[in-house]
Amino acid sequence: MNQNTMARTIIETFINKFFRDMETDPDRSIRNMIDIGINFAKGRFQKEFFEALQEMLQNEQSAYYDLVKNLVQYTSHKRLRTFGMNLGFQACTLGANTIRENEEKWNFNIPWAYYLTLGSAGLPGPYVEQIISQGKGLGTYVYLLAGTGEITEEHTALLKNHPDCAFVLLVSPAEILSDLPDFLEEIPNCLILLENSSNLLAEAADALREQGFLYGVYETFSAKTQEKLWNTGHLEQICEVKAPLYVLMPRQRFSFEENEALREWTAEIRGRQEYPFIVFDFISDVQTIDRIISNDSCAVAFDSDGCVYTDTGKWQGTSYNIREKSLFEILEKVTKKR
Repeated sequence: MNQNTMARTIIETFINKFFRDMETDPDRSIRNMIDIGINFAKGRFQKEFFEALQEMLQNEQSAYYDLVKNLVQYTSHKRLRTFGMNLGFQACTLGANTIRENEEKWNFNIPWAYYLTLGSAGLPGPYVEQIISQGKGLGTYVYLLAGTGEITEEHTALLKNHPDCAFVLLVSPAEILSDLPDFLEEIPNCLILLENSSNLLAEAADALREQGFLYGVYETFSAKTQEKLWNTGHLEQICEVKAPLYVLMPRQRFSFEENEALREWTAEIRGRQEYPFIVFDFISDVQTIDRIISNDSCAVAFDSDGCVYTDTGKWQGTSYNIREKSLFEILEKVTKKR
């Protein structure tokens, strides 16, 4: 057993104990788990994350206690453990170290997460597989997959090939009320984000919760929708579906332009700890994590045609298309360190 495998096994043992202890003294168990997280944290990101949680949970009235209790009560422990370990240990510890080493070696930035499309109208499966396989080789283990067209068992089989990754799948409630959960049943390393775009949201959330899936809610953000999203009543509606995560995505897909007002509002809501879910500003928070991991911000996405997008926009031409070039060849052109 190598050192990384041993470390993962030890951490998983603590997690399993945490699940058992939650049945008798949940609040104390949560605080103890945060303390353990701080002791095991090696990288800057993990230390800052757990220290922030520790400070927040000094507030005994924090709604985040309810967040954790709901997670443990309604979500399969296998799914929680697998996704959490893949995100926190595989991606943000081992992967982050590999990213830093490769960035220094090759002099271009490597994102800690990629944003892709998946489905009958998305990027064809072989190219999704190519990005994930080559991305892991460079240190990236987190992949956001926007459902585009019908998602079939053929598409979810791609995820099954990579049990060490953390996948975030963005889908509509209607897709969850079809056959999609059956295809995802044996993929414990996947977080499902439901789009808050129809009156089917509550029904879809109930279906996922009954089956023990890890899920959250996402909405697109723009200047026109700002007033609605920031309304207290709207946030209380999100509470009703018992989702632990509420993600705000840009209205324009593959846009990486940060919104200062949204970033400040997100930080304020998290700091108030009034709602049993984490508000996550996709653009700002993903790039903040990237800066913590490797100093420079780096955001990369691929559309259904295979074209690459970064924070400077869309890159035109076959030299920047995953259908024509390897991931390495594209990154060394579009994320070159200045």
